[in-house]
Amino acid sequence: MHLVLVVVFVAFHHPYPVRSQQAGPAASLEQDINKALEQGASEQATRALDELLARPQLDSDALLRVGVRFAQKGLYAQAASAFGRCTRDYPSIFEGHYNLALAELAQKHYSQALAAIGQAPQGSESEAAASLYLRGKIEADQGHTSEAEHDLSLAFEREPGQENYALDLGMVYLRTHEYPKAEDVFTRGSGRNPRSPYLLLGLALAQFLSGHTAQSVQTSRRLLALEPEFSPACLLLGFALYFDGDLAGARQVTSEGLKLPNPNPYLYYLEAAILLKQHTGEYARILGDLSVAEADIPACSLCYVASGKAREEEGDLARALSDFEMAVRLGPGLSEGWYHLASAYDRLGKKAEAARAREHFRQMKQNADESEKEMMRGVVLQSFGADPSHAP
Repeated sequence: MHLVLVVVFVAFHHPYPVRSQQAGPAASLEQDINKALEQGASEQATRALDELLARPQLDSDALLRVGVRFAQKGLYAQAASAFGRCTRDYPSIFEGHYNLALAELAQKHYSQALAAIGQAPQGSESEAAASLYLRGKIEADQGHTSEAEHDLSLAFEREPGQENYALDLGMVYLRTHEYPKAEDVFTRGSGRNPRSPYLLLGLALAQFLSGHTAQSVQTSRRLLALEPEFSPACLLLGFALYFDGDLAGARQVTSEGLKLPNPNPYLYYLEAAILLKQHTGEYARILGDLSVAEADIPACSLCYVASGKAREEEGDLARALSDFEMAVRLGPGLSEGWYHLASAYDRLGKKAEAARAREHFRQMKQNADESEKEMMRGVVLQSFGADPSHAP
C-alpha cells in the first residue's frame, strides 16, 4: 500500500470517546452506507450519504465514522462531504477539520486542504503539531519544498515519536537529495518506531544513497526479518549488495525476491545486471528478464543498455545497436548509453555516428553507477506513493 494512503487511513480517526450509534433513521442510514460500501456499491452508498446529510441534526461521531468509511474505500469526495458537515455543525472538533483537509489533499484540492487545516482549532500541543504536519504534507505535495521542510521539521521536533512526521520529513530530504539529513530523520524515527517497515525502508535507502552500503544492507536485512515479503526491501538489499560487489549475495536475494507473489519488476532488471557482471553467458535468461522489465517499467533506459550489452556479447551487433539507440532515446542524459552506442557504431563502421555519440558521452556528468542509484531512489520513492521527480 502506498504511503499516501497509509497516512490517510491512520489519520482518519477520532481519538476522543465515541458514543455508540444511536437508534433512529440516521443510524439506519449509516448502516445502509456501511453495507453498501462493503458490497462495493458506491453509488448506493453515496445516495444514502446524500439522504443522511439532508437531515437537520446529526451526531458528530456519526459524521466522522461515515467519513472514515468512505475514505477507506478511496471515495474522498464523499468523505469530504461528511467531514465538511462535521466542521460546519461542530467547528470546535479538531478531527473534523483535520480529516477534511486530508480528504481534500487526497483529491489534490490544495487550497481547500490548506483552508481546512487553517481553520482547525488547536486546543493542545498535539493538535498544534498535527496542524503543522499536515500543512507541511500539503506543501510537499505541491512541490513547495522549503515551506514543507520548515513545517514538517517543527512538527517532528515537537513530537518525534509520530511515525508519519518522520516519514514525510524524511521523504522531503530524499526527494531533494539531502541524504544525510534523511538518514538522521529516519534513524530517529525508527528508534521510536522500531517495527515501522516504511521508516526502516527510508533509512535503508538514505544509507544506500549516502554511500553507507554496509549499514543499508544491515537495515534492509532487519526490515526483511520483520516483513519477509516486502518486495521494495528485497530490491533495495539486492542493489546494496550489488553495489558492494557481493554479486553472489545479490543474486541470492534477487532470486528469492522473484519468488514472491508479486515481484517488483526491477528485480528482473537487477538479476539481468548481475548475470551480465558475472559473465555467466546465460543470454536467454538475461534477455528474458529484461523483456519482462521493459514491459513493466516505464522508459527503462538502463534495461535497454543491459539488453544491448547482452546482444553485443552474443555477437548480434545490429540488435545491440538498436537497443543502445533506444536507451539514449529514452534517457538522453544516460552516459552509459552513449558510451555503448559509440562503441557499437564504431564496430559497425559508422564513424560519423560514433563521433557524435562519443561527443555526447563526453558531455555527460553522470556515470553508470549514479544512474542505477538514481533509478533505485525513484523506485523506492514510488513505493511510498511519492513522485521522485517532484522536487525543486
